[in-house]
Formats: sequence, C-alpha cells, structure tokens
Amino acid sequence: MCRSDAFRDVDGFNQEMFAADEIDLSKLLKKWGCKRGLKFTILTRHPLVTSPRKIKLYTRQEIAGQLFNLIFSPRKALLDKKKLPIWYDGRR
Repeated sequence: MCRSDAFRDVDGFNQEMFAADEIDLSKLLKKWGCKRGLKFTILTRHPLVTSPRKIKLYTRQEIAGQLFNLIFSPRKALLDKKKLPIWYDGRR
C-alpha cells in the first residue's frame, strides 16, 4: 500500500524485472518518502501466508539452481525470464 503520488513519482513497478519487482518498488518508495520526511513502515500485524505449491512442484535441485542464479547474478536473473523457470516455465 502506498500513496498514489509516490507510486507515480517512482514510475511504479519496474517493467523490465520479472521477479522481485515489489522489493525494487519498496526501495524506491522508501527513498521517495525519506526525501519528504515521511516514515516507511512494513506492516507485520497481518503477515501474508502463501501457498507451498512451488515447493511441491520442483525438486530440491531445481530450487537450489534457481537460488544459486539469484544469489550469484541477481540482476541478470531478475531481468531474464529464461533464468526464472520456477516462475515462468508453466508448470502447475
């Protein structure tokens, strides 16, 4: 959740990123707010609960390979759909 003027000023989500775009947006919004003396708050009272379906669909090796790519070449991995098979290979 953020102010609409903040979202517009930081140009919203990065359309070149295929993953972690919400983290990128959060960093930009935090900078935007700090420049204006506003507080950035992470809401923890009602944490998000997600489905474990990806863990069930992929082997440990596949998940480890994805994590390896993200850790050792994050920018390259986040900007290339082919390097993010867990999100984009269509397996359901």
